[in-house]
Amino acid sequence: MDALDRTHGVRLRRSAAALALSGILAGCGLVEPKQTYEQAYEAMRPDAMAAMKEAWPGVQMEKESADLEECGGLDISADKNASKIQQGVTYRGQASSRDKRSIKELARAAWERLLERGWRNGSSTRSPDEGDLEFAEELPDEVLLTMEKPGVHGWVSVRIDVGLQQRRSLSLSLVTECLRNPGWEKR
Repeated sequence: MDALDRTHGVRLRRSAAALALSGILAGCGLVEPKQTYEQAYEAMRPDAMAAMKEAWPGVQMEKESADLEECGGLDISADKNASKIQQGVTYRGQASSRDKRSIKELARAAWERLLERGWRNGSSTRSPDEGDLEFAEELPDEVLLTMEKPGVHGWVSVRIDVGLQQRRSLSLSLVTECLRNPGWEKR
């Protein structure tokens, strides 16, 4: 019985050590997410777009910009390569003049629809906010909201502001973390 207890104890210590090491490596960023930037974007887009359609019925969200930023290579190097990519896509629309909701109510509607789909406040890669909505301090006519989807390496930012002629501009930005580029070939 003693030999079995010792073998079991050795296994437990080895398992604990392996678990601790994987936690340290993950915390230091040495364990890479398996998700590619394309997979992260596609994991966010359908939910986010459906939530916006429900929150802002009748609003046509048009793609305004799509950017790919090379972020691979050594962290200490100024020369980045395309082995890793951060993707950002922004969609814009205008709230209907018939929709009498305030910008805060428009943002809250988007926030609620995203929460229903399993999203949560803030972003682990940014500074998570404790509240549900964050108003820009310098601009009282703007609402900013950042949310993340568990298991997806990226976040969504919703921005609503009042512009010329009191038109309410709605924007949705989907941004991935710096993730593996499957098209990159090492030389």
